[in-house]
Amino acid sequence: MKLVSLLSVTALSAAALAACGGTAQESGASKDTLTLATPTPLATFDPTQMDCGSGRLYCQAAYDTLLHPGADGSPEPGMATSFAYDDTRTQLTLELREGITFSDGATFDAAAAKTVMDWFRKTDGPRTAMADSIASVTAPSANQLVIKLKEQDPALLVNLTDNLGIMTSPAALKPDELKKAPVTSGPYVYNAGKSQTGSTVFDRNDAYWDKKAFPFDHVKLVQLADPNTLLNALKVGQIDAAGVLSQQLKAVKEAGFTIRESAGAWYGLILADRAGDVLPALGDLRVRQAINLAVDRKLFTEELLPGGSTLSTQIFAPGGAAYDDELNKQYERDVAKAKDLMDAAGYSGGFKAEMPDLSQFVGSPALNTAITQQLGAIGIDVVWKKVPVLELLTSMQDGKFPMFFMSLGTKAPWQDIQLSVLPKATFNPYGSEDPALDRLLSAAKKEAPGAAQDADFRAINTWLVQNAWFAPMFASSANWASVDGVTVEPQVQGIDLVRFQRSEK
Repeated sequence: MKLVSLLSVTALSAAALAACGGTAQESGASKDTLTLATPTPLATFDPTQMDCGSGRLYCQAAYDTLLHPGADGSPEPGMATSFAYDDTRTQLTLELREGITFSDGATFDAAAAKTVMDWFRKTDGPRTAMADSIASVTAPSANQLVIKLKEQDPALLVNLTDNLGIMTSPAALKPDELKKAPVTSGPYVYNAGKSQTGSTVFDRNDAYWDKKAFPFDHVKLVQLADPNTLLNALKVGQIDAAGVLSQQLKAVKEAGFTIRESAGAWYGLILADRAGDVLPALGDLRVRQAINLAVDRKLFTEELLPGGSTLSTQIFAPGGAAYDDELNKQYERDVAKAKDLMDAAGYSGGFKAEMPDLSQFVGSPALNTAITQQLGAIGIDVVWKKVPVLELLTSMQDGKFPMFFMSLGTKAPWQDIQLSVLPKATFNPYGSEDPALDRLLSAAKKEAPGAAQDADFRAINTWLVQNAWFAPMFASSANWASVDGVTVEPQVQGIDLVRFQRSEK
């Protein structure tokens, strides 16, 4: 899930956190193992299937990518030492780093990169839409890779820092084997013997070309979704750093931890069945608008998550190129108006909507209750369905649920569009599209980065809000707490593994 954020949003009071007891412990800097908490379970090492959003730490420990994400969000050299577009921005040439070998001994070169990228393009997976714009990949020489596009792709460079840019040995492209253990190109090698469910261990890859950027000899990723458990683990020194909730910050700081903030995620409903194929009511714009009007965003931002979130009707990052403050006025809560829209659409008696219960990972029981009550006020009977944890993502991505609550990490506008808006987007399970939206998307793709493209992104955002493809509720930042001896370096969007460094005691 990139971008996909699975941080629990359980509302906890500062008093409850303080009751956990203890203060910040020095841990990671005094030993060779960096232990990080992640709310995301490890399901696979297959690059076409991995969630390098919320699960980015697994991806970045095991794999290297053609480009690296810079602290400011811009792509930087990685396994490619340089990269440049032609004048039409439909051909990208990358010069590849020499002397890299995979953990099976195979050599990394342009032929290997082409093989891996062609495999990625042909494989069906939740991340392979990143390659939809690619017409061909060629290797003119041993260290040069050329990517030709069908049309301009504003997210290509960023995607080459993500799943699309992951490199593994061409001999390892066997899904049944690859999902269990990676053939590494990254800074660490997976240690299957020391790993178990909920705890994934990696050892330093001595052959990695930039190992000085990673000061720890071992990395352990521990799955912890419950905020109480996570805070206790921090305080007793069982983990060295973890993502914490915004409303926890006061208590966490008082306990002596250092906090690093970065861009986070939006939280709300994805009204996926916009044609009404499975749930006919959602095919009516008036019903989707009624849902937006019924949502009490101020309840979430002022009571359930005080100080930890901002009201939003948008799927794009606050302050970003696509964001428009005025759109947050579009759906000020109005239950009477929402009921009128339901009546006009022929649903005065309401309807039943089944949604997956993600409260263990995204949201909370209290948030579920609030959604049930708010939609219930306009006749929508929400039924929360329990789904096995490893089936949650696929159940939403495969269209099992016409609407569902979700949290998705916000990145650059076109990445957000690729994740949720394009017909083949991971979180557009019914393949929704519209001619008017298509024209806006086409215009944004053709523009070079800058003010004109930003205006196109805002036009797309406006269309999505007015047509109620989603019912966002709030946006929240991502906050990492770390113990003495470990520092989390600044990064605009998300936190990458390379940002965890030793610090002075």
